[in-house]
Amino acid sequence: MSQNELIGTVAIQSALENSTERRLSLAKTMLVLPLLFDRIIRSVLKRKNSIVLSSKDLLISNPNAFVTLRTRYEDLTITSLNTILLAQELGMATLENDHLVLKKRIFLQENLQIGKIASDILASGPKLALILGENTADLYQTFRIEL
Repeated sequence: MSQNELIGTVAIQSALENSTERRLSLAKTMLVLPLLFDRIIRSVLKRKNSIVLSSKDLLISNPNAFVTLRTRYEDLTITSLNTILLAQELGMATLENDHLVLKKRIFLQENLQIGKIASDILASGPKLALILGENTADLYQTFRIEL
């Protein structure tokens, strides 16, 4: 998969458009790419019949997918930051204090030209937003990412 900033903007849009008030703290935004760029996690989140109650539930039901999450987080830090900047340059999102706020949707799931990965990322949004609705410190602790 091409893990670049453009596909990252699809992931950030998906997370933002499904989040409360269409906004996420920067700390939560930094989790989006490490989660959605993983094929296994993405496949669980996009499935209509999968039940995801919490980050811990997702971790327990798919432990292998989370073994490398901390490494992916570290490896994708620069890409995540560049993606946040690109989302702002595209007018998709704006930074308000320590939150990234969705201003407009650029990628639409109905558009078949966006490709399978982008479509899967958009389909993952509702369940990702449920997870990102949890307390930030708890998320980082669950995923064993140290700040």
